[in-house]
Amino acid sequence: MRSGNRRALALTAGLTAAALLSGCSTGTATEPQGKPGEPVTIDVWGWDPVQKQVVDAFNMSQDQVKVKYVQQADNVAMQTNFRNVMESKKDVPCLAQGFAPLATSLVNGWAQDITAYVKPIEDKFGAGALSAAKLGDKYYGIPTGASAKFMVVNSKTLKAAGVEAPKTWEELIKTGKALAPSGTKVINLAGEDPSVLLDLAQQAKAEWFKIDGDKWVVNLHSPETLKAADVFQQIVDNGLNSTQTYKDRPALYSYFDSGKLATLPTQWWSLPGLQTNFKTSLGDWQAVPIPQFEGGAGQGAPGRATASIVPVGCKTPDAAVKFVTFALTDPKGIEASRTKDTGTVAVPAALKDVSQYTEAVVPTKLFAQSPKEVGKVIADAQANVIGGFEQGPDYDSWFPQLQDQWGKAVAKQITFKQALVNVEAYIADDLKSKGIAYTIAK
Repeated sequence: MRSGNRRALALTAGLTAAALLSGCSTGTATEPQGKPGEPVTIDVWGWDPVQKQVVDAFNMSQDQVKVKYVQQADNVAMQTNFRNVMESKKDVPCLAQGFAPLATSLVNGWAQDITAYVKPIEDKFGAGALSAAKLGDKYYGIPTGASAKFMVVNSKTLKAAGVEAPKTWEELIKTGKALAPSGTKVINLAGEDPSVLLDLAQQAKAEWFKIDGDKWVVNLHSPETLKAADVFQQIVDNGLNSTQTYKDRPALYSYFDSGKLATLPTQWWSLPGLQTNFKTSLGDWQAVPIPQFEGGAGQGAPGRATASIVPVGCKTPDAAVKFVTFALTDPKGIEASRTKDTGTVAVPAALKDVSQYTEAVVPTKLFAQSPKEVGKVIADAQANVIGGFEQGPDYDSWFPQLQDQWGKAVAKQITFKQALVNVEAYIADDLKSKGIAYTIAK
């Protein structure tokens, strides 16, 4: 363990000593503490223009807290501006829309421990949202909620081959082999996008990073992770996948629309884009639950959230949590997020039950099913979204390495197991160079 980065070491140790990072005022989540007779005023940062509508509705709904929304140009501008204010310690907001993994925010000294404010209102949020806001048993993030993965399948393509939508990943491989003689691929694996590997690892209950006392335990070689990797190895070895890139959207959508792709893992917010860009396959698609692993009960739907944070330096975290609770769980706050040009409300992923919101986000021409039927698939996925999947203190460093190694594995240059070995070795070197305490799991 190196001593060159004292802040990183102190913050890593602080994972088990929340007082090092708390920065919390006294009070509760529902009664923000300010000067008698005056509302608490806080700045909220984000890049979603719809959030201004929610802020206005919140300010009109009560007189304890006044929120000023500071809209950033985009995610990139948010990162740059946020880093600057945290370094200067001036004009620090009380809520920052999530732009970095929670552990990264903690290790950088950005995120407060807000456990005292979230604990009393846990029952307002879904289990997946709560899981994604935690490090260990402490809340360092807002339970923002994760959009759950489900699957859409081309029912016409499957019917022509005499097969049904796969219920397990093992069945998906068998389905791919049945489709192969016709030249149809069972799934698309873009060479630049390893998110599907994280999805399956999350489903298999792998833990790539976890906290043990004052150090990180890194484990990209567990049986759970290797189970996920083996699914992709079998798919690639048997030539069951396409490799259409997301960098060429017209070509990507054209291929999805061609009838030569049988299944597509997706999320609710992707559906309008599919309907807009499809021509020949409109009405052929069916929404089904994401496949599970054989023999594994209650594995849930993949879905990870980049939690918003209450930055260190905010002296009224109770006020920030009060606003977030309104925005994410109060019917009035959710209604205020209705987009003016489409007239729809985003699925409020922080809630336990989103069933009353899902039908409205389903496009009318894409599916062979009714919007109600598709909405139920989305709601069931959200009810079972996993949420938590710790990505460690150096995600920004290792994820590009995973992209590189994943691309080589998809291209059959290395195995997926070797890709994971290489990324794990990179993580070890990176953490060591940054003076962050770690160990590789045995």
